[in-house]
Amino acid sequence: MTGAAIELRGFGLAHAGQTSRALFADVDLDVVHGSLILVVGPSGSGKSSLLKLLCGLREEHEPAPRVRGSVKVLGTNVAHGFPNALRGRVQAVLQEEGLFDELSPRGNVEFALRAAGRSPRLAPALLAQAGLPDPPADVADLSGGMRKRVAVARALAGDPGLLIFDEPTAGLDPAAATQIAALLRASHDEAKDRGRTTLVITHDLAAFEGLFDRALVLDRAGQGLLLVEPDEMARTLARTRGEPSIDAPQPDPWAGARRFLLATHALVQVILRAILNAPPRYPGLALRTAANFAMESALFVAVGCATVGGLATFFALRNNPLEGAFLGAVVSGSAKVLTAVLIPLLAGFFFTARIAAGATARLATMKRTRQVDALVLLGERPADHLLTPLVWGTTLALPLVTAAGILVATAASWLATRAVTGMPTMAWAEAFRSGIAPGDLRYGLVKALLSGFLVAVLSDHLAMAPKRSGLDVGNAVNRSIVLGISATLVVHALVTLVQFG
Repeated sequence: MTGAAIELRGFGLAHAGQTSRALFADVDLDVVHGSLILVVGPSGSGKSSLLKLLCGLREEHEPAPRVRGSVKVLGTNVAHGFPNALRGRVQAVLQEEGLFDELSPRGNVEFALRAAGRSPRLAPALLAQAGLPDPPADVADLSGGMRKRVAVARALAGDPGLLIFDEPTAGLDPAAATQIAALLRASHDEAKDRGRTTLVITHDLAAFEGLFDRALVLDRAGQGLLLVEPDEMARTLARTRGEPSIDAPQPDPWAGARRFLLATHALVQVILRAILNAPPRYPGLALRTAANFAMESALFVAVGCATVGGLATFFALRNNPLEGAFLGAVVSGSAKVLTAVLIPLLAGFFFTARIAAGATARLATMKRTRQVDALVLLGERPADHLLTPLVWGTTLALPLVTAAGILVATAASWLATRAVTGMPTMAWAEAFRSGIAPGDLRYGLVKALLSGFLVAVLSDHLAMAPKRSGLDVGNAVNRSIVLGISATLVVHALVTLVQFG
């Protein structure tokens, strides 16, 4: 294979955020096909930023780094965007592995094989190649070393031309680290004749001693990248340690405004994706999500709506100032209030409190553990697996549980009427039915559909923001409940004003 796997010309990279600092400047470099390159340098020298650029990982909620010059990966310039044609050809095993918790270890590899258009039957062979011929049934049962091996097998599923490992021995004891390093060398050699290039970002130099072809040293002081032979690595590292003498971090007085604009832009992008990806790529997943949401929230919504429906009718009848006169009118008025306003609103509140919290927690955890990034690296659109099923789940399930809430509230209203007045069932039914107009049900459906859509969009938006700790996950869950209920309230208020105004 001719040419370079990675080609940098006049390359510069700088962060853009609360501080602005140049990481690299005027770098010219070629990494030839077929090499195993160790990427080394002190913390903060730009290893993670370089990995994200080469793999096409981008955070919508954060400012994009400033890139100068040309950055070609497998012959394609990625300086200002990562084309879909490279997805799958460039793979990365992240430090957190990003294994899909909902799939088995073998299922993780089969998923990657299907994404690459290859037969899932190759999964056992890939796991055996990674040194894990008989993995446990659940990802949760994997040890640290086993997780690394499953991640390697999954990355190999697409037979990538460029394979990047981010701290593959982090958290492992020395013996396990040496085994993983040897595995990476062996897997590289098996594909070397196909021109595969492997980059290993690491601080664990001992584990990779004698196992790499060249080293790419990140020169923080000189803002450069130096490709050196193995016997030159130690001297080069010692020589390049130090702080940069130019382009020191500068405060950004517009940081708060930038964050707000980025968050707003990210929300708009989520709304557009939800609309444009509305036809589900995986209809079965969308329907299963809707069924799960309906079943998970049905009892909660039913109990709440029955309680409110029964109590509202009970007190309306007990506090009738006409002492039982116009009983039919009171029942009819209660039916109007319950079915047109109160029960749809409460069903939206109860549904949001139950579903938004769970959905946001799941997606935010996937974001924190890099499962979302793993989908991107495998060439899959996260929206197809996460956002679209979520939107279909909420917009289908909320009308269903609202209808169920109206039914149980109606039954509770009948029981309350019987208990307070002894009104015959047929007379009650006629009075209750007369209070409900067809328009009440149509507007109720509109409220449920709009509320369900907004709950899904807000949950996804909050979950997909960067998650650096469990606290970030918890905050996203809390905000999804508050904002989801607030959005539901606004939708019901506006639609009710349109209906009755």
